[in-house]
This record gives sequence, C-alpha cells and structure tokens, in this order.
Amino acid sequence: IAARTETWFEPTFGEGTTSGYDHVVLVGKGSDKAQRMTPVEEQMLDDHWSFDEIYEGSRLASAVKLVKEMDGMTVYIPDRIVDDCP
Repeated sequence: IAARTETWFEPTFGEGTTSGYDHVVLVGKGSDKAQRMTPVEEQMLDDHWSFDEIYEGSRLASAVKLVKEMDGMTVYIPDRIVDDCP
C-alpha cells in the first residue's frame, strides 16, 4: 500500500515477484549492488527456466530494486519462453 497523503492510501497491485517470466541477467558495474535473491525468487526461476538458462547474474526483474550505484550496469533479457504451445 502506498501512502499518497495522510488520508489517501492506494493498493500497489503488481509490485514484487508474481511469476518467473521476467528473467533478466545482471552483469557488470553495479550488478553486485542487487539485494540477495529470496527463496521465492529462486524457486520461480527454477520453476520457469531450465538449469542451462540460469546464469550467475540471473534474477527476476520484478525483484530487483534499482539503486543509484547500479548506474552503468548491463541487463540482458533472455529469449522468451515458448508458452503458447498446448
């Protein structure tokens, strides 16, 4: 919930990790400033990606809070999972 004023609070739907499909790979300057991976994030990566598609810098984009020290970091976006097959 976000407090907009002293009397107005707004639900923040969609914030945080909700699926494993937002896989990114953080590398380079500032990538070490990302918070530690939570067990939930790790499980979602394992559930949605094969072991050979997960790298040292693999994270879920929705779980990474950007900070100023990450300026200059490189973020790779792996190919999308084929999820439209029956």
